[in-house]
Amino acid sequence: MSEFVRLPLKTSNGYPLVHKFYRHEKEAHGLLVTFPGDRYGVDGPMLYYLSELMWGRGWDTLAVTYGFQLTMEPFSADVIPGLLQECRSAVEEVLAQRAYPRLGLAGKSLGAGVVAYLCQSEPSLAEARAVFFTPALGTPLFDPILVEIHHPSYIAIGTKDRFYDPEILDTLRASRHFELTVIEGADHSMDVFGDIESSMMAVGKIVGEVGEFLLRD
Repeated sequence: MSEFVRLPLKTSNGYPLVHKFYRHEKEAHGLLVTFPGDRYGVDGPMLYYLSELMWGRGWDTLAVTYGFQLTMEPFSADVIPGLLQECRSAVEEVLAQRAYPRLGLAGKSLGAGVVAYLCQSEPSLAEARAVFFTPALGTPLFDPILVEIHHPSYIAIGTKDRFYDPEILDTLRASRHFELTVIEGADHSMDVFGDIESSMMAVGKIVGEVGEFLLRD
């Protein structure tokens, strides 16, 4: 049995903010928290199917929605402080309700930066595993934080992604270990242009690998 749990949270501007939090009736094997991109929502394929996979394996799932998305405000640097506080509050609220033996954080693009920030700043997430879908490689919002944190980490990115840079990836891997999947021909949405079958196979491959990564000892 499962239940949808409404968290008593608001946006940074004071509006009611509803996240998709599904909790097993009995004790869960873990908690997966997913963070969307600017224009890649919580039901985007990688985040949705990863949540479905981990739910089926006995994990509770929390899919975070950002306040600026709820109010249809365009993304800008001005929304970042409020966005980070909203994410922190959501995670803190869920962790206060139940103890979890395993924690997984998965973020897409903007959400990958949020995952990196939370791993760096939140002691309660010290044992979490971090998943970065199409992160903004080569930017100060991601690279230096990834090098600093010690969380087991997984990165997925496509060769047609505007942030893809094999030299940057080599530099990062020289600084710390992380698991990496590079999808040939995939763009920032992990789509292979003009090839639906390859796009679906890419998502399936990544979700399967992340499912194993989150359960690994």
